[in-house]
Amino acid sequence: MDRIQAAIARARTAREAVLAGHTAPGPQPAAQPAVSPRPADPVPEPAKSTTDQSWDALQWFEPDPAHLTKRRIVTRESGPKSAPFDVLRTRALQQMSAQGWKRLAVTSPGPGCGKSTVTMNLAFSLARRPDIRTLVIDLDLRRPMLANLLGIKDRHEISSVIRGTSDARSQIVRVADNLVFATTRTPVHDPAELLQGRRIGDMLTRLEEDFAPDVILFDLPPMMVSDDAIAFMPNADCALMIAAAEQSTLSQVDICEKELAAQTSVLGVVLNKCNHQSEGQRYGYAYGSDVDG
Repeated sequence: MDRIQAAIARARTAREAVLAGHTAPGPQPAAQPAVSPRPADPVPEPAKSTTDQSWDALQWFEPDPAHLTKRRIVTRESGPKSAPFDVLRTRALQQMSAQGWKRLAVTSPGPGCGKSTVTMNLAFSLARRPDIRTLVIDLDLRRPMLANLLGIKDRHEISSVIRGTSDARSQIVRVADNLVFATTRTPVHDPAELLQGRRIGDMLTRLEEDFAPDVILFDLPPMMVSDDAIAFMPNADCALMIAAAEQSTLSQVDICEKELAAQTSVLGVVLNKCNHQSEGQRYGYAYGSDVDG
């Protein structure tokens, strides 16, 4: 009887607790171990194209700014001195883009007109256009100048690439993210033969396939000292002629321009070394009489 009374008392107590909003404590769930969030998978870098890999494989060369300034290379930075070359760059790009051209040859009537210096300044001006990749090739094989203008001391020989005895990557240096130079230091004895025919065409095709340049600049020999420039000219889409004020005669300019026009499209004639220029003369570079190339 006492057990019955005790059970009734416990039931009454439990009911009152429920009515009062209290529940008897029950078994507590076991503590769950803390779960660390799964780290996010790293975002893979996009695979580099074959062209990017070709550019990355090239040897880097950092030109000495003081050396470039001494050699009158003034277009690495924009400013008043680079402005004439920037105008030349923009006009050339507009005409070349309209025609789908990328191969631009630079030549002159005779030696000492400054064509190599103009080529270098045009190249560095183009390099300030980050969307344009430029390849510069020194094809003045009798008197190569670009390696000296850049300050390169390594004995690169683009002529060996033309002959098929060297890989192009070993003879090209990268001086900016979007600018490379194929230079040579040793004059060759058969430049006209190298600059025409299947070998030079094959080399240019391989370079375009491997490096996909938007512009290829060729520094060619002067036209009136040999047949080298004319031998190469069918490989160019267009050409610029650099004439020297008070040095190149009107007759020379006229003869060379007609010769160029018979071989390729002439973008124009640039008057260099113009010491006395009016405000409107954009191409009076005034380099002085010591500029070669």
